[in-house]
Amino acid sequence: MYATRVRCTIGLVSIAVIAFAFHDALAESGPPAAIAPIEGGGQIAEINTAFQLQLVARVTDANGNPVAGAQVRFAIDHCAQGHVACALPPVYPFFGGSVYDAVVMSDSHGEAISPTIQAGDDGFADLGGFQDDVVATIDGAPDVTPAYFWLVQIDPAPSVAITSALSGAWYDPAQSGQGLMVEVLPGNQLLAYWFAFTPDGQQAWFGGVGPILGDEAVVYAQQGQGGRWVPNFDPASYSSLRWGTLGFRFSDCNHGRVYFAGDGPFSVWNIGSMELTRLTLPAGLSCT
Repeated sequence: MYATRVRCTIGLVSIAVIAFAFHDALAESGPPAAIAPIEGGGQIAEINTAFQLQLVARVTDANGNPVAGAQVRFAIDHCAQGHVACALPPVYPFFGGSVYDAVVMSDSHGEAISPTIQAGDDGFADLGGFQDDVVATIDGAPDVTPAYFWLVQIDPAPSVAITSALSGAWYDPAQSGQGLMVEVLPGNQLLAYWFAFTPDGQQAWFGGVGPILGDEAVVYAQQGQGGRWVPNFDPASYSSLRWGTLGFRFSDCNHGRVYFAGDGPFSVWNIGSMELTRLTLPAGLSCT
């Protein structure tokens, strides 16, 4: 009996300590001031299948500290391609049980994780895929700019696993003069950089690293600013801004497609996709 009481007492004390720690974590941060997409955007799924990653959004206060206990609402838009294509259920993606929004509490890291998302039943082949967005907002904080996650659902199509054999330079022959460098890294990671031009004609490059998920890969791209040519480059003046997402899928060793979405709904880079054809194959690699 005594041992049982001791165990119960210890259990109650442990719960109290956890509760106080959670309270202190809340007390150390201010009210929500920002929400940002961390993971899950840029994914590609064939119709009527589940997206492999859940969406993760992070809530922070004005000082950049994580905010726990914020109610984050993930809402799936029914108008895709920048509201060019609008549809009714079950065409566009949804959460389990035909639910199109879900509220999740942020944890001690300020992160809120959405339920699993299911692709709808139309790939909109004439548009190169149905690119939809999920908007993450904070309940009770209407002035905080939402976070946006772009998802792509496509009709079933042949695809190959993404391996080191796909490393190299890729481009669209119809738009020769720009292209991407792709490299498969250890740990199922893909590095990709796109060398292109801004919508107003200035040279630009952006890219990053992201996970390989079998026959698709998602890269969370960054774009640098504040750099100068040598010898005047100053690391203190250089910074990286979130560019958006790049989603990759390859139909064979020499062909694929990149799906792109600039950060947020008003990005000058917009959303869309581009066909890819292999330009180079590094020495020592073979792909058949």
